[in-house]
Amino acid sequence: MILVIPSIKIKHGKCACLIQSLPEFPKVYPDDPIKVAKIWRKENARALCLIDVDGEISGRPQNFEIIEKVANEVDIPVIVSGGFRTYEDVKQAIDSGILRVILDPETVNDLKLLKELVNEFTSKRISLKIVDESDGKSENSHAIENSLKVKESGIERIVYKNVFEDENVNFIGLKNFVLKINLKITVEGELNSYYELKKLSDFEKWGVDSIIMGKSLYYNKFPCQRLWRIVENEIDFK
Repeated sequence: MILVIPSIKIKHGKCACLIQSLPEFPKVYPDDPIKVAKIWRKENARALCLIDVDGEISGRPQNFEIIEKVANEVDIPVIVSGGFRTYEDVKQAIDSGILRVILDPETVNDLKLLKELVNEFTSKRISLKIVDESDGKSENSHAIENSLKVKESGIERIVYKNVFEDENVNFIGLKNFVLKINLKITVEGELNSYYELKKLSDFEKWGVDSIIMGKSLYYNKFPCQRLWRIVENEIDFK
């Protein structure tokens, strides 16, 4: 069973992507990350991923205050990414109750830091984001090389992103990657339908156990979300 992890992209303290309501049940959804996190919790999300968009750009977390508040408001594991490149920022996140920190791709060359973080916080709480910009058809890529290299640090989970312009998962690239990497894999990207989610489940035998999704969930690409939206029509999110 693939675990679907809704993402909440945070920019300037607000949600960078808003949930769309059903046309027959118009509703204005909040842009407050805390309220949106509670919505996903009501919809039975088992974990959340908070993405600091400003942090991705600056190289340091910029929305940590709101991230910490979200972690304290929901009773499910919270994962964070976006700007985590130093020991101090990672420690602050974990001390505030964050379950797992996804390190920026730039940390791939700092094996000393990776080892230090894994040794202190365990491999369960430290993962690394790998962005694969290849078409997925070549036998080798920088993504594969980097992932094999960081195994020396003790990291056991990679957050792998290889997407098309529409942000949908590149299944060809994903398969080429997982066949060469003996690690736990969380995919980051979008899926268009339940059929594609079933397709992703075929990758479980190669270590894929979860996917971080945003736009697909916000735009109601899955049948069950219609039921959620109908129920939420009776809820006041103010």
